[in-house]
Amino acid sequence: MRAFTIALAYLLDLSIKDPQVWWHPVRLIGGFIAVQENVYRKLIRSELLGGLLLVCVTALSAFAISLAAVWIAAQLHWMAAFMLDATLIYFSISPSALAQEGKAIHRHLASGDLDAAREALCMIVGRDTAALDQPAITRAVVETIAENSVDALLSPLFYAAIGGGPLAIVYRTVNTCDSMVGYRNERYELFGKASAIVDDVANFIPARLALAFIPFAAFLCGMDGGRAFTTGLRDRLKHPSPNSAHGEAAFAGALGVQLGGPSVYGGVLKVKPWIGNARREIGIHDIPKAVRLLNATAAVAVIVFTAARFLLV
Repeated sequence: MRAFTIALAYLLDLSIKDPQVWWHPVRLIGGFIAVQENVYRKLIRSELLGGLLLVCVTALSAFAISLAAVWIAAQLHWMAAFMLDATLIYFSISPSALAQEGKAIHRHLASGDLDAAREALCMIVGRDTAALDQPAITRAVVETIAENSVDALLSPLFYAAIGGGPLAIVYRTVNTCDSMVGYRNERYELFGKASAIVDDVANFIPARLALAFIPFAAFLCGMDGGRAFTTGLRDRLKHPSPNSAHGEAAFAGALGVQLGGPSVYGGVLKVKPWIGNARREIGIHDIPKAVRLLNATAAVAVIVFTAARFLLV
């Protein structure tokens, strides 16, 4: 029965999406990270050690609390444990919220409101958005959907299949540490290194599984699954991160567009390699296509990982 917590978590994500409430686990984890950073910077001279302590303490605390909560729920009733485990998995994924954000930006672009599109985009990407034109905005949205098909979907479900809700929450914790401190800048170059490395390790297998899930989902959507696979295999390492280009390359192949290229971050131009082949110019219609591919990937992943957990438990 526990195997179906993944399917229930996905149904919750489809129906409730990502609630913006103060008690959301990711928000609580983010607050815990912020408190620890302030404490460790004051008490520990070595930034590397402080950053390592941050990711270890945060991940172990999240695992211990989640595991204890599920155990206590199981003492009350098996259904309570089932629902809590599914809820933890639900809080670790966010494909519906990602799709919703993509659709909102698409509506702004379709109505010609570039300012509103840029404003919405800056909430989900790290690059500067003020000067982006329509193709650049579209490319940024598709890239975000593609990259997060691993971080917000495949990775947490992969760990949920192995260890249920508690392990999925541990992954989300590591990913949150990386998103908050894992930057290569003056403030976080040393302090965030441990979080960045642990996040890279955690995503290593799921990112490579994306080269199977996304092409198959593309085939189901009537897109070019073969090109998604070959482009994904060819361009999967064209990114500073060892994992980020896997999803982007597969999406680029499925859609027949180019992603990546130069972007401005904090006023500094960063030139990244182009991913995919420019079979045509990217257009705003590629956003709903990317959303459809994300949804298909989610459905495939839920079925596969539910089956995997059924075998493991």
